[in-house]
Amino acid sequence: MAAARTASCAFLRSTPATSPFRPVVRSTRALLHTQVRASTGRGYASEAPKENSSSVALWAAIFGLGGAGSYFFLNGEKTHKGPFEATKEDYQKVYDEIAARLADYTDYDDGSYGPVLVLLAWHASGTYDKETGTGGSNGATMRFPPESEHAANTGLKYARDFLEPVKTKFPWITYSDLWTLAGSAAIQELGGPQIPWRPGREDKEAATAPP
Repeated sequence: MAAARTASCAFLRSTPATSPFRPVVRSTRALLHTQVRASTGRGYASEAPKENSSSVALWAAIFGLGGAGSYFFLNGEKTHKGPFEATKEDYQKVYDEIAARLADYTDYDDGSYGPVLVLLAWHASGTYDKETGTGGSNGATMRFPPESEHAANTGLKYARDFLEPVKTKFPWITYSDLWTLAGSAAIQELGGPQIPWRPGREDKEAATAPP
């Protein structure tokens, strides 16, 4: 969420013209909801088979196509298997889920979980120590004590619990990305400025938590 990342984060900036995060009105509380704009499309072309006067060639072609079809059917899983790579549309779905929960759940504090989500993102980021390379939003070590129990983080359990159903629905996203995206979403959904954001943070173990 640092200013230095603005240029590299621009592809996820929530602007009406260029961003996949486009705010729209979704409730009487004037919450701004965003939806993805498709930026790419995939086309498919096909060519009608040419007639062949030779029955031998025709049957050879049929069996050849059948063999190829069987190969791809039987090996399709192996061909497409690999690590999940989230797209902008995938992150948009996470954003939309957070936005929907902000609109639907108004039982916290003054009627919105927005401020505590911002606080979660801020406190997770603010622990960064340049000298030791520990802390910061990359790691989400507030999941563990003693950081989770630190007096400065009192009340942030509500924010973490609020986001847990989102994590369950989208298990591929890291807590580090989820918390920072939630902070950006909360600011925008409550009518604040557009917040540049990009993914790529990794979760870390308790041993890497700041002292």
